[in-house]
Amino acid sequence: MKEIECILFDNQNSLIEGYIKKLINDVDRSAKFIDLKSSAINSPLIVLVNSESLSELKNLFDSRNQKIIIALNTRKDFKLISELKPHFEKIFGFIDLTQEVEYNTPLLNNYLNLIFPQSASGLQELASNLEKVYEFTKSELVKIKDLHDRFVKVREDKFKGASVISKFMVGEKSGGEFFDVIQNENEVLFIEAGSNSYLLTSMIIAEIESLKENSKKQDIHLQMELFQKAINHHASETHADLTYCLMLLDLKTLHANFIVKGIGHLFYKDELMSFDKPLKLKLKPKDKLFVISEGAVKNWNELSKISMKGFFSDHKDHSVKDLVSDFFFEISRNKKGPFLNHDALLAITEIEESVIYQLS
Repeated sequence: MKEIECILFDNQNSLIEGYIKKLINDVDRSAKFIDLKSSAINSPLIVLVNSESLSELKNLFDSRNQKIIIALNTRKDFKLISELKPHFEKIFGFIDLTQEVEYNTPLLNNYLNLIFPQSASGLQELASNLEKVYEFTKSELVKIKDLHDRFVKVREDKFKGASVISKFMVGEKSGGEFFDVIQNENEVLFIEAGSNSYLLTSMIIAEIESLKENSKKQDIHLQMELFQKAINHHASETHADLTYCLMLLDLKTLHANFIVKGIGHLFYKDELMSFDKPLKLKLKPKDKLFVISEGAVKNWNELSKISMKGFFSDHKDHSVKDLVSDFFFEISRNKKGPFLNHDALLAITEIEESVIYQLS
């Protein structure tokens, strides 16, 4: 049984080592864990990387001519992909440690067969293996979608004097949309963002996590501005489309400040407003403010035959949860497959009738 050399850095755990051993065993080879200095120049090399091992990895690229297979946790260390971009000519392929071993087995087998063509089983077998990967991935996505529709219903975030009711549904197009709500003592920051790039989406998620940590220590206004600059910079780096709605609501005065981009919409007091410029609103008790994501707008335009403004006006006296459910029924009933065309989010901020607030 042929050996495959693997580098596991000191700050990585035994679970990862066990995962790699099983993966390599499933392609009829054995794993040999080594340090950087003992790597043989003619042996296949799998390097398990994380953000802490980046500098050592770059040194390895400089000292080794043969291409390397990179294994990483794409959920935790997705930023590494952009960091590694200057070294792509030295990378043969990637293994995603967040996937099941069975997902990566045909990928690793094909990587090794391409590195050592004398052991390849021919183009027909390669095509067959790739087809299996595709079918497995497709079936897993359908399972995830079914679970999402059954268990991820309407979400409700409650604050002092206000609440945000929202729902998200997944779509077929690449990239994704997502949202989160961050609160300090007197303010609520609502974040809705989307992209047509999985890489940019991952970067935005990382920036949101950083924003959550810093919002407890630093001014949330400043953090919102830094977040906006960061995601615009990532969009420029990745040459990807970006859309967002950042709403900062002052719970004392009910002033709402918006930073927006893309073709999403706001609906407030029977007016549909596009994401074309920053704006400020003064909310009042019993007010409802709608945020319709870019993907939701696209789905509506492609799948519904009625006016969106007319729909919201006709449903304004309904309960918020019923309105959200009716909205997604309208864009779902004409879809051709299990997914919407695009990821979609609808979020409604509702001000309590009895809220006490400053008039100025």
